[in-house]
Amino acid sequence: MALLEARNVVSGYGDAQILHGVDIDVGGEEIVTIIGPNGAGKSTMMKAIYGLIDCWEGRVTFDGEDITDLRADEVTEQGLCYVPQRDNVFPSLTVRENLEMGAYIEERVTEEDLRDVYDRFPILEERQNQKAGTLSGGQQQMVALSSALMIDPDLILVDEPSAGLAPDLVDDMFDRLVRIREETDTAILMVEQNARQALAISDRGYVLDMGENRFEGTGQDLLESDEVAELYLGG
Repeated sequence: MALLEARNVVSGYGDAQILHGVDIDVGGEEIVTIIGPNGAGKSTMMKAIYGLIDCWEGRVTFDGEDITDLRADEVTEQGLCYVPQRDNVFPSLTVRENLEMGAYIEERVTEEDLRDVYDRFPILEERQNQKAGTLSGGQQQMVALSSALMIDPDLILVDEPSAGLAPDLVDDMFDRLVRIREETDTAILMVEQNARQALAISDRGYVLDMGENRFEGTGQDLLESDEVAELYLGG
């Protein structure tokens, strides 16, 4: 049984239907990437899974429990966290306060909890008393990921982790995602425009187009597919 199973998900915004029966699975400790053109429904799928928008049809289960109709905060309590592409930190709070907010469902945050984060991202310890809004884009992304990890989730949803990063920081971000999976056993489902690099570190991937599943397979299989390369990877 997969850790996350989304079946025949139909959703959208207002009267605009974006998803037309999408299926996504994520196994325990897997990295899975969703790619596709702009407007394909990738981020919409993440929001539907996490309860930020309603599933009009279909079903989402997490660790065997039906979470289809749960609110986002209730989904978090189940051990599934979401890192959005934009507005993913509290800019007026310090780095440390952001991390503490990430663990809001816990009774208290221990120094050991923070030490785990600082060992993984030493720059955050150096900047722990700095307002998150004054950090670079890459450092804010580290804060957002670390905040999501504060409750030791089983799965994190990450929307465009490399967006807005300088080219020399993109490789570092993907390396950090691999290390997060290896060091915490946390599964990762991400949406990413940098498709080649994302698929290269992924166990499996999905291609969405026009709100529907178009291709799926291992990350390597999708990278080696001539049709996927021609249509979605720039040849």
